[in-house]
Amino acid sequence: MNFSKTILAAALSLVPAMGMAQSLLNPNAITVQRYDAIPNFSGDSGIFCCATHVHRSGDEADYFHIRMVFDVAFSDEVDRVSINSSDILLMLPGAEEGLRAIGHFDHMPVYEPGATSIYARRPRDFPAETEQAFLDAVWVVPQGVTSATMQIGDPEDGNVLNVPLDLDVEVTSVLRPAATLSMAVSGVGVTDMLTLEERFNGQDVPGTIRPTGPGRLMQVDLTLTPAMSTDTDAQAGENQFFFYSDWIGVTGPDGLPLMPVGYETGRSYRVHWSTSISWEDQPRGSDFTLYFLGRAEPGVYRVYYLSDKVAEFRIE
Repeated sequence: MNFSKTILAAALSLVPAMGMAQSLLNPNAITVQRYDAIPNFSGDSGIFCCATHVHRSGDEADYFHIRMVFDVAFSDEVDRVSINSSDILLMLPGAEEGLRAIGHFDHMPVYEPGATSIYARRPRDFPAETEQAFLDAVWVVPQGVTSATMQIGDPEDGNVLNVPLDLDVEVTSVLRPAATLSMAVSGVGVTDMLTLEERFNGQDVPGTIRPTGPGRLMQVDLTLTPAMSTDTDAQAGENQFFFYSDWIGVTGPDGLPLMPVGYETGRSYRVHWSTSISWEDQPRGSDFTLYFLGRAEPGVYRVYYLSDKVAEFRIE
């Protein structure tokens, strides 16, 4: 999957010049994007829809989102490649030490702090089929730096790949959440209590969810259809869209967010629940139900996916 073609052709033209005999990795696609700001959707701070946490590089530096796709030299003797994040360094001209990544994208456009590793395993039906390896991460680079080298591997064991990079690219923006999907509201309801029918270790553990204050429980039925594959580690021909239920929010007529109560799983309700949609030719829609705590007042309600409004509905 390729999120930008900004410097792809230029980057690929550098590949034959690299000394790659000592590495199991052979780059076949490289993308570099430069940002001034990155929304942080890790959930550690802020509110996605209404008070988004945004990293801002300032005047003295830029964020560089670097993505690499590698072919891996698997063999009968080599069944995997594993490179720790501490051995993935961005070397700037004249610098004695490399820079580690500050964050990464597992599923676009969800940025999360922390460096990432590279891992790939040889398929069972090798050599009829193979697997690629991926690097998708973000570095902080001082303003004015126009080139760098990605050093991948541990120099002490001699198994290192050095990839020259052109950082002289225009500033752009991180992919908008709304560009990755379409959302439709298929139903809305209001109730005063939810009944849970859960089982733990073979035993029934019934329960209820009931507002303790003036609010009511609002049911929102949704259909989410991916517009693209967002998995940054997807193999060629694979498509996957992944999200957590708390990435979806609703605001009331006053513009303030409703409190999430849970994603309906059939027997229970979970505030933080993951869903993955996979497809080959055409993405399919996924139907699900969310509950929120609100006053259920008449007016227009807006549905958000992360920071972007993607749908709305009205309560009369």
